[in-house]
Amino acid sequence: MGERLVLVRNLRKSFSEPILDGVSLEVRAGEVVGLIGPNGTGKSTLVKILAGVENPDSGEVFVKNPSVLYQEDYLLPWKRLRDNVCLPARFRGKECRLEYVERLDLENYLDLYPKEVSGGTRRKASLLRSLLMDFDVLILDEPFTGLDTRSKEELLSIIRELANSGKGVLVVSHQLEELFKIADRVYLIGGRPAKIKKVLGRGESGKGAL
Repeated sequence: MGERLVLVRNLRKSFSEPILDGVSLEVRAGEVVGLIGPNGTGKSTLVKILAGVENPDSGEVFVKNPSVLYQEDYLLPWKRLRDNVCLPARFRGKECRLEYVERLDLENYLDLYPKEVSGGTRRKASLLRSLLMDFDVLILDEPFTGLDTRSKEELLSIIRELANSGKGVLVVSHQLEELFKIADRVYLIGGRPAKIKKVLGRGESGKGAL
């Protein structure tokens, strides 16, 4: 098995009420791992904990050099899409190589501002920015939202290629169909507070599991 890039053990998190209750999962190099569950089960809270934006109440969390796509686009409205997606490279003093631009159908939008493009295009720009980061593990929160069918298929292909190159990928979603095409392992999360209900290997069906 590849190097462990994400390790979560017995993680608990509460705000005004318990959100996550004893959640455990892992991602290794070369894997695509899914986390699937209904809306409101704390998936985005878990992503923010993995990104270091939120702190857990208890439990063990280890993440090696992540790049994170949040549900929110977080594009700077006063900068063109090109400048938004190149921010990570320029922050590191490196050349911005716009890989994946054509595959995500963004080449005609890079000189526009976020307010001048559709929500789907803004989503793809945010996705491109996360892909251009220097990372060991890519964490994607609802990456298929707002994407057309062609872009979804292209993203699935990119994710698999990243895993084949030795990266780890964690895809958090409530959409079963796309993720079950590529995931090596899928954690099903549910309940309030949320727990891992089941772990499925490739080829297993999650229908009716939550």
